[in-house]
Amino acid sequence: MDPIDFHSLLDPGTSAEPPAPTALNGRELQELVSPLDSREFVDSFFSRTSVGVKGHPGKFDHVFGWARLRQALSRGKSLTGTSYNIKAAFTHGEDAGSSRGMIDADHNQVADLLNAGATVCITDIHLADPVLCRWAQAVREQLNFNGLVGANCYVSPDGSGLPMHYDKRVATSIQIAGSKRWRFSTKSAKPWPLENAVYQPGISADVGLLPEQMEFGEVELHPGDLLCLPAGAWHSARGIGYSLALNVYFSPRNLLHDLAPLFQRLAVSSEKWRGGPPASLEKARGGVPEAVSTYISECLGEVGKLAAEPWLKSLVQEPFTGWKPAPLLPVPKIAPEQRFRIASSLRFVQVQGDIVVPCENGALKFPVLMGPVFQRLSSEAGSFTIPEVLSWPQDPGGPAREEMLFALKMLYEHGILRME
Repeated sequence: MDPIDFHSLLDPGTSAEPPAPTALNGRELQELVSPLDSREFVDSFFSRTSVGVKGHPGKFDHVFGWARLRQALSRGKSLTGTSYNIKAAFTHGEDAGSSRGMIDADHNQVADLLNAGATVCITDIHLADPVLCRWAQAVREQLNFNGLVGANCYVSPDGSGLPMHYDKRVATSIQIAGSKRWRFSTKSAKPWPLENAVYQPGISADVGLLPEQMEFGEVELHPGDLLCLPAGAWHSARGIGYSLALNVYFSPRNLLHDLAPLFQRLAVSSEKWRGGPPASLEKARGGVPEAVSTYISECLGEVGKLAAEPWLKSLVQEPFTGWKPAPLLPVPKIAPEQRFRIASSLRFVQVQGDIVVPCENGALKFPVLMGPVFQRLSSEAGSFTIPEVLSWPQDPGGPAREEMLFALKMLYEHGILRME
């Protein structure tokens, strides 16, 4: 195979334009892992064990491509104060880490570095690609993932790639163009490690199991293929001919981050928390005094009942993808025959006396009486009119017409309810 001239693919004057972005359809996660069922992917593989999915050429054309990469590199020149950056490595997917680290690179050097044999990584490329940014946010929403979801772009010439290492987050490589050969451990060397690690023979750091202690797989990814590795899975890769791939990453968010404000609130508002564990004359001989044990269990039970709201808020707050919430939509005059549908998904959780609905601007709260209405709205596959919703049978004592109209108005303003 003749060497690829990356200038012909990446120079701004290259004629091919990216296809018009496709609208989000609420099935981005399923389309990503297809033909594997998304439920099986989540329940059996995601963050648990490595899994490869055979696709077909063109499967990811709507997600990314050479033309979109050119546009992103052009936009990236003006990005400042973000995690977006470009690095290059003259390594070859070795089974052990190389002493040659990654070097900083400039936008104007990308094609020259690739032609010279380096792998180029554009970190957080979604920050320079609004379509990719929205797509990553949609996958995050459908997975109910409360951490970071973003994308790094890796371009490799023949025989170039990163040596053996693992990441502290779930790494999902989707092959856009060309081919790449991977070696990877089937399990995590250290589940959810706090830091990335590069393998070196004789390594003494606490990195968990070493590659020689683990079962490995090998696969060659072609356009449309996917490989998802749990956090802490050793892997190395190198381009075959050439390779353009996205690493769609899922970086966890520590539970304490979401619960700390709840603990602080309870510490101030609850007399039980303010008073601390009860005094006890019982001797601590082999166990905690029963009164103290009961107190701790009751306090933690209270946290469990209230934890749903901070978890739900975490699904929409601080997505770290560069994505910005859409402005509130003005409610126009609506004809009775105007049809609506739920835009992608309607998620809600009952927290004490409220129904909490996450949206792009935070979390909305509604009376608990709206629960049955939201339940039906979330399961409606087709479209509906406002009069049809108002006519749905309600339990005695259900929400009044005015309450339902107000709730529908709120859902529309926040983009959850859309006109056909």
